Amino acid sequence: MLKTPLILTLLATIFSLPAQASESGCTLTPERPLGNSYKANTAIFNTQPGKGLIIEGRVLSIHNCAPIADAVIEIWSAGNDGRYHDRLRAYIITLPDGSYRFETEWPDMPVPHVHFIVSAGGYKRLTTQWIPDAKVTAATFDLVLEPALRF
Repeated sequence: MLKTPLILTLLATIFSLPAQASESGCTLTPERPLGNSYKANTAIFNTQPGKGLIIEGRVLSIHNCAPIADAVIEIWSAGNDGRYHDRLRAYIITLPDGSYRFETEWPDMPVPHVHFIVSAGGYKRLTTQWIPDAKVTAATFDLVLEPALRF
């Protein structure tokens, strides 16, 4: 049986994926695993599924760092008790400047993280996670997308 520190080291290695920078100065947000806690069609449009952790940022294009308005962000995480709850699943839509903001509970887990799926017309869908270095009450997490391939 694996010991907890070894599991944490393995998870940290998996989640430390390299990011791709563009000439514009934006860094592509790395893909991260969807995880086994995803539940389709359970999120609702809600900017405050919980209290205690505010995450905000912008959705941007990799090519020119331009904001992407009307992107749909699906967000879910575990709560203060370390368990996933449907009430902590939400959809939000970015504003004209590409910004978003929501408040949730601190995901009290061995490796705290918040899941994101970002969809925007003309761009590849992004599945990623925000993984903090330490417990915080507020964070900025920009989501940089790449255009979809067109043939």
